[in-house]
Amino acid sequence: MKKNSFKLVELALYYIVIFFILREWLIPIMELTKTGFMGLILLFVAISLLLSLFRIHFLVSWFVKIAYISWFITFVYGGVFLFSRDGLYFIVNDLQVNFAALLQGDWLSITNPFRTFLFFVLIWMLVYLIHHWITVRMSIFYFLILTVFFIATLDTFTEYDGSFAIVKVMLLGLMITSLLFLKRLVTQSNSEVNLIKYVKLMTPVALLVGIISVVAILLPKSPPQWPDPVPFIQSATGQGEGLEGDGNGVSKVGYGENDSRLGGSFVADDTVVFLAESETKQYWRVETKDVYTSKGWEQSNYFDGEVLSFAPDETIQHSLPVGPEENTNTATVQVLYPYNFIIQPYGMKSVGIDVPNFENQTVELMMDRSTEKMQMLVNQGVVQLNEFTVQYSKPVHLYSELQNPTEQIDASITERYLQLPETLPNRVRELAAEIVEGRETPYDQARAIELYFRQNGFRYDTQDVAIPSEEQDYVDQFLFETKVGYCDNFSTAMVVLLRSVGIPARWVKGFAGGDVVDNNGSLSTYEITNNHAHSWVEAYIPNVGWVNFEPTIGFNNTRSIDFDVETETDDAQQDELIAEEETEPTEEMKEEKEEQQQTTSQEDASNVNNAFNQMKLILIAAIVLFVIGVTLLYKLRGRWWPKVYVKLQRQKKIDESSFESFYLNLLKLLEMKGFKRKDGQTLESYAKDVDSYYGTNHMSNITKAYEQFIYAKNSTNIDFSKMKESWEYLINRTTS
Repeated sequence: MKKNSFKLVELALYYIVIFFILREWLIPIMELTKTGFMGLILLFVAISLLLSLFRIHFLVSWFVKIAYISWFITFVYGGVFLFSRDGLYFIVNDLQVNFAALLQGDWLSITNPFRTFLFFVLIWMLVYLIHHWITVRMSIFYFLILTVFFIATLDTFTEYDGSFAIVKVMLLGLMITSLLFLKRLVTQSNSEVNLIKYVKLMTPVALLVGIISVVAILLPKSPPQWPDPVPFIQSATGQGEGLEGDGNGVSKVGYGENDSRLGGSFVADDTVVFLAESETKQYWRVETKDVYTSKGWEQSNYFDGEVLSFAPDETIQHSLPVGPEENTNTATVQVLYPYNFIIQPYGMKSVGIDVPNFENQTVELMMDRSTEKMQMLVNQGVVQLNEFTVQYSKPVHLYSELQNPTEQIDASITERYLQLPETLPNRVRELAAEIVEGRETPYDQARAIELYFRQNGFRYDTQDVAIPSEEQDYVDQFLFETKVGYCDNFSTAMVVLLRSVGIPARWVKGFAGGDVVDNNGSLSTYEITNNHAHSWVEAYIPNVGWVNFEPTIGFNNTRSIDFDVETETDDAQQDELIAEEETEPTEEMKEEKEEQQQTTSQEDASNVNNAFNQMKLILIAAIVLFVIGVTLLYKLRGRWWPKVYVKLQRQKKIDESSFESFYLNLLKLLEMKGFKRKDGQTLESYAKDVDSYYGTNHMSNITKAYEQFIYAKNSTNIDFSKMKESWEYLINRTTS
């Protein structure tokens, strides 16, 4: 095989290993961010590596990469062909929007296509750096260390399981490190290796790596010797301590889809997820769930995957009531987080989108009948809407209808929304009956349960929240044991209590109203963050339909009630008092929460101080040992430094540029071994003393060449290869 062909095959082998290591970088990113099109992104990595492999001219390489990135963006986000009029318009328009946002410093307005472009550029730069490390430095050690650190960090602090990924990276790293080490040896020795010799050299390495891997996998593993550092870090930073039950992790607040295991603490997250411009502050609905499992919520798929389809601006058929036509308002929603669902206000009538952006494509809105979650489909594929408008009319419930339950509830509603697990403790049902005792109408009973949590010692908290054990029921634990929790605890408990007394109810997820960040006449802009993720209750009230209830302490309901009859009951008067609905904790609760957090922070600081005091002696001993060790190393440097120096310098060549440095370092090493030059002693006399001691003439030869090189400025007659032999001989004698 020709020399150039062999080099190409050798470099291709490196790039194949690098491709699989980069794949381990991308997998957790794709999983944690719920990003699709993994295959197309890996294809870009492969194309970048191939262009580097064949050393394609940088202009051609840049054109190919930019064309691929542009095609990917138009295909994924626009659903159009790149070199069509629509594709070019999509690219140019997106660039204009993002450059304007960058110039104005409006980072929140950066679009997802532009973020994707920056992600591809990052991969592009990474591939270039790897190519430099392999071809120039012939070492990829630091890249492997960063890879292991990256995966280990994600494995520790996120839901990603990187155990197998780290094993794969280590095996691939051993392989490419061995290949590059062989490459350096061949380069330094100026040798030529053909494919057959190369295979013979690498076969033992490959076998050894394979055998070690198999043995390591099959050997029994001891349990972790160090405790998990995450709970300590969270405790030291005031982000919660251990949880009861079978879990002890701390989650981050935000909207999630898996609610099968509720409970546990969470930490705040003020990431902005969407902005809403509307006239009123309200709850934003996403989906409902109907099956309570004693540990959390699951979806029954009651309609067997059936969906309802609507065109943009078409009237939406919803299970919820809608207000009068004259009260119709418009809300504009700008989604800043990669959600692929439509955020719904109460009383939603239709959803409008910018249709020209999807010209010549099939666009429809899809609602899952089981969950009532809505998504947008373009050419039968779910896409994210960055901005849309919603027509809505908030329902107004007549108090006379709420108090006049004449309707016979449909059997399908009772069958589905009265479900409770057989393992539900009887004391939960007994408590529900006790709460509603003396209340005649379903609405009054629901109101009694809603108010129960505010009057019986319950506390809103996001930190010290328990997780039920395998034998415990989530609601039973909250109602009778802890009485501490957040929206999931309160809302789930209310649904279970409602169902226990025969009132159909369902669990609702979405977002609270957010914070006002701007005003424009009658319109206000609300900023909704992950902290506003929320859950509440909808109960079916005869003659009215589904009505929302808010049992969580510190939050007030958003119902609109028209008191068309005179009322005298306390509950009715409380309803009338709630004219301006609040969709976040009250000031009193916030102050109480701040006090609790301060107390917790003080306790955590005290715990950290105690731990430090306990470790003080160990730290002092470690510092003393370190100082002693450094002192001994310095005092004994004459024993160990020559050997280290030899290993560092042995692979280097002696030539005109390095000869003086080699000779002067040789003098230092001889001085460390006891051969110190006397005052006024010439180098020639000193060399004879050294040769007399070792019985050789190497020191005199190298000294003569050094004086010729320094004083005569003549190196033409110096045989540097012989000088290297003399230098190595003297080094070996001094270090033996």
